Amino acid sequence: MAKIVFVQLNEYELHGLEALSAELKKRGHQTKLVIPFFEKTPLKEIADFSPDLVGFSVASVEREQALVWAKAVKRHIGVPIIFGGIDPTFFPEVINDASVDMVMRGEAEQSLSGLMDALDANEDYTGIANLWVKRDGKIYQNPVGALIEDLDTLPFPDKELYFSRYRYFQEFPIKVFLAGRGCPFACNYCANSGLRELYPNRHRYSRFKSAGYLIEELKQALARYPARTVGFSDDLFCYDQKWMEQFLPRYGKEIGIPFFCTARIDLMTDDKARLLKEANCYSVWYGLESASADDRARILNRKMSDEQIARGVEILHKYGLRVQAYSMLNYPGDSFEKALATLDFNRRVKNDFVVSALFQPFPGIKLRVQKDESNTREQNAGKAKKSGFNFFAYSPFKQKDTKKIETLHKLFILGFHSRLVFKLIPFLVKLPKNPLFDIIFLISFAWQYTKVHRLSGWETIKYNLKHTRTTYFRRRARAPRK
Repeated sequence: MAKIVFVQLNEYELHGLEALSAELKKRGHQTKLVIPFFEKTPLKEIADFSPDLVGFSVASVEREQALVWAKAVKRHIGVPIIFGGIDPTFFPEVINDASVDMVMRGEAEQSLSGLMDALDANEDYTGIANLWVKRDGKIYQNPVGALIEDLDTLPFPDKELYFSRYRYFQEFPIKVFLAGRGCPFACNYCANSGLRELYPNRHRYSRFKSAGYLIEELKQALARYPARTVGFSDDLFCYDQKWMEQFLPRYGKEIGIPFFCTARIDLMTDDKARLLKEANCYSVWYGLESASADDRARILNRKMSDEQIARGVEILHKYGLRVQAYSMLNYPGDSFEKALATLDFNRRVKNDFVVSALFQPFPGIKLRVQKDESNTREQNAGKAKKSGFNFFAYSPFKQKDTKKIETLHKLFILGFHSRLVFKLIPFLVKLPKNPLFDIIFLISFAWQYTKVHRLSGWETIKYNLKHTRTTYFRRRARAPRK
């Protein structure tokens, strides 16, 4: 059968790759994961597997590095290169680069399996759904096929892909899962609205695994790789009341490990909070984004009132659940005053923890960046250009108060937990850019991460050092020649 090496340029467990690997293995194909930043000789690791195909999972901030690594792989072993993931889905024109032979768009279990079957049988694959193929100077552009509506028809995600190869994932005390796919909402800064429109059966975009399927998936994974904490990293876990009533009581009885999950705070109810608490949930995460109700509705398409947010947090606290809120800074139309008000609003509604991110004009989002009276600089999100390595670094979108907002971002967590720092922020943002602010951010983020996930001091040091090294240093390294 055919072989594929997945190459990823970050240190996260990607559920999409686990799903693809599981489907390919079910059909008899062989898979291997290579994270170059964890390897001494990454190109040798790829070549030694003798793959028929090398696939890159690419986020928008990784596109430039992915092209560099693809060029190195092609030079070293000369096998076909395929790009997949969120960035090629919205920007398949990356296939025009000499190093890229194919692009896979959208959910790809069936399409990638069909491609691997064709490679194994030496058959034509230029007509496979979701696939763009470059051959003999021509690019074959196939439409995106239908979503898999019943997730229970898929094999359990292949956790072995990560855990059997890298101790970093195996030993981490938190094991993360997906209860479903998609989101029923269409926030303007999120890729979900764009992804939904790709599929002919878009009405089935938001889907959950059945309670029985997910329980069995958890049992098998946790029996082999124990966890102190379980996380459900769905875009929206607390949505379907009926599904929650089916799954959460069984989780509490049959799994019982403390867990965290995501919610939309304006949809939180006593019934949902009670189900979460009784199942041993300890923390719920939600997107607050901005303190401006007008901006939330008009710019971000996130229609919820201040009162709904405060009420949702109050309900979760009533049942002893800790609350972490996400805020977005420097979105089009944001200002330093608005961003500071967002920090203050987080304090006033009594969230327990906060995380802020700087707006990124990624391909596929509805929130377009255009010139306006605030001296906004137009960006073309479709072009491959140098960008930050993640949304904690800086924002490529520039407007009047961007520099002040970027400094506020570095002080956001500390300003939330310290009233003194909060009062000093209007003065601190007037200072020149200072690496001390980056250090403050890293330390405060690591400290809060410890509190959120209930890690030991040593675990915090070990995993945050690894994360910092990969995020801020190793990704900048050049692809080796051997």
